[in-house]
Amino acid sequence: MPRLIHPLAGVVALLTIATFWLSTVISELFLSRDVVIAVKTTIPWGFLLLVPALAATGGSGVFLSQGQRTGLVGTKLRRMPFIAANGILILIPSALFLAARARSGLFDASFYGVQALELLAGATNITLLGLNFRDGLKLTQWRRKSRLQPAQRYRTILEKKENVADGTVAFVLKKPEGFIFTAGQAVYVTLPELHKSDSEGRIRTFSLAGAPTDSTLLVATRLRDSTFKHCLAGLPEGSVIDIEGPYGDLAVTQDTRPVVFIAGGIGITPFRSMILESIQRGLTRDMTLFYSNREEREAAFLSELQQLSAAHPHFRLVATMTRQPDWQGEQGYITQAMLSRHLDDLTGAVLYLAGPPAMVAAMQTLLKQADVHPTQIHSESFAGY
Repeated sequence: MPRLIHPLAGVVALLTIATFWLSTVISELFLSRDVVIAVKTTIPWGFLLLVPALAATGGSGVFLSQGQRTGLVGTKLRRMPFIAANGILILIPSALFLAARARSGLFDASFYGVQALELLAGATNITLLGLNFRDGLKLTQWRRKSRLQPAQRYRTILEKKENVADGTVAFVLKKPEGFIFTAGQAVYVTLPELHKSDSEGRIRTFSLAGAPTDSTLLVATRLRDSTFKHCLAGLPEGSVIDIEGPYGDLAVTQDTRPVVFIAGGIGITPFRSMILESIQRGLTRDMTLFYSNREEREAAFLSELQQLSAAHPHFRLVATMTRQPDWQGEQGYITQAMLSRHLDDLTGAVLYLAGPPAMVAAMQTLLKQADVHPTQIHSESFAGY
């Protein structure tokens, strides 16, 4: 419910303040004094809608953050006190003062001075709420097809842990009854044993790395120095883990165009799921995976992907290492020249990008310069997950 309340309350607050602001400007500039009086005496009644909307926006935002204070979530939370203070200390007192003056017909210097202050404060809150709305859309973009659906929460069991690369661990979870997902989707993960959140909160988003037909669920992550990751790494087999989802619409298109995956580091997880599912269905279209890592020992699932590439003529792996001079294959970052060495026609393919945000952004720029249409590109960013 908070995930539905938060955006709706935010929109209501934004539209309410914008209505106040525009009605004030239009009435003052173009309409009669009677209309100005009507507008100024009506605005305070709008606080019956605005104040609860702002409270619901802030409260649901804090709840949804689950302790996270970094990234876009942290930025949104830091704006909320300014929005609230602007409303409580400036907008509400100004509106009440202006309504009283207008009702008495006192349109003097103090009226217009406070009016200017109110317009400035209103414009500030409109800007801040607009920025929060924009950042909220970015945060939910990865699950834009499902964010208005009721959240499905499941309690599952950690069945097994396995090191799949240096610093990267795969976690095998019991598949909850009724849990169905599409290759490429992700879940929210919460650890009941985590009693203290870090700056990134109590929840992490993980792509499901296994095939949808598998009897278990598989997530994999790099282990970083965070409270959440320490707790996750220390969980014994049999521990309880809560998941929510599945979310996301990163899925293989149902057509005959060649598919090109470009993965950096742990960004391989959704592509492993998509590749396994495609092979299980009898892969008939060409799929090429460009997989970039610093060194071979850090490349999760590399051996498995090499075996799949050797066994299936329609699937090809191009692995490149950026810091391993003795690697027998492509070396360095993925470039347009590297793509051209292995692909006949980049503009005729469907491309999927996943990896660190900087890498994904660089690939998007590269593909744009190669005349690949934006509708052919699908991407996910993994900021250390």
